[in-house]
Amino acid sequence: MTKILIVDDSSKALAIAEARLKKDNLETLCLEDGKQTLDTARREKPDLILLDIDMPGMSGFDICGLLKEDKELCLIPVIFLTASDDNRDRITGLDLGAVDYVTKPFDAFELRARVRAALRTKELQDQLADMNLKLEERVEERTREVNSLLRQKDAFINQLSHDLRTPLTPMVALLPMITKNISEPETLRMLDLVSKNVTYMKALTEKTLNLTKLNSTDLQLNIENFDIAKDIENVIAGFESAIKDQDVRFINNMPGPITISADRILFKELLYNIISNAIKYMGAKGSVTLNGEAISSNFKMSISDTGIGMTPDQIKRAFEEFYKADSSRHDRSSSGLGLSICKRIIENHNGDIWVESQGPRQGTTINFIIPQYNAGSE
Repeated sequence: MTKILIVDDSSKALAIAEARLKKDNLETLCLEDGKQTLDTARREKPDLILLDIDMPGMSGFDICGLLKEDKELCLIPVIFLTASDDNRDRITGLDLGAVDYVTKPFDAFELRARVRAALRTKELQDQLADMNLKLEERVEERTREVNSLLRQKDAFINQLSHDLRTPLTPMVALLPMITKNISEPETLRMLDLVSKNVTYMKALTEKTLNLTKLNSTDLQLNIENFDIAKDIENVIAGFESAIKDQDVRFINNMPGPITISADRILFKELLYNIISNAIKYMGAKGSVTLNGEAISSNFKMSISDTGIGMTPDQIKRAFEEFYKADSSRHDRSSSGLGLSICKRIIENHNGDIWVESQGPRQGTTINFIIPQYNAGSE
């Protein structure tokens, strides 16, 4: 049965309110001492409290304030009872969290109607709270299921990549040796095709393993201070042959030695992937521009190219695993994992990475920002 707690220092007012509410088959509990309200409410757990404002010792306003501060009692609706018709009291009561206000001497029908309305609201709130609780439980359950599936996926990919890498390693080493002993052109052509595909599979396997490690919650970063400007120069030097073949020009605007705190090996991989992509989709006689700057306690870097550019849809999907833009879908040198790896590296450093492009044939800029910037040399 629905339970109503009535708190009023007037025994007459209590009796009248109790008589009115019993006509709606409501169970009532009566208190003349407001100081007992919180203890009684905790013990009896009423569905509604009718609370007189003008009581000695502790006013209804004081009691209501304490009720709303209590996590266990704060959702119990409160209707104030008072002989005063002062509008300021109404405003004060509503500000304290009361749901309604009844003036004494109260009309029986009005009192019952206001109580019924408050109880309907309370019932809806309880239903909503129950639905939210069930929804949260369902979401938690689904989250556990998804996380379990993701762990299984990562474990499967990790094992598969390891299993593939074992036979691919000797194939990569032996195929060039076999080719040296072949002179027949058609056989050489077929061996070259096999060699390229084996090299692609090995590179894909390595990148997949790297991504799996970066996705792992057990990843431990080896944070150290190093000069990123020096590492950029070393990475660029590694593309010397590609730079000559495509006549790519590098514009390095890095402002001298810049020491950052990060995992140096991962950052070299980050730089390699971004610059490799820039050169790969550059075409002939393009340029790659590198800019870096300090922003508060962060370091921001941008790597821009004058290559094929990207559409808005391609930008949205740029960091998806195994995603390739249309022009690279059949490019065997592209795994579709480079930018996914970059994103995970940056995220593991609590940074952010994003792509900008004005559209096809307008070039592309990869921006990233990481915290813990330190100016100066090592």
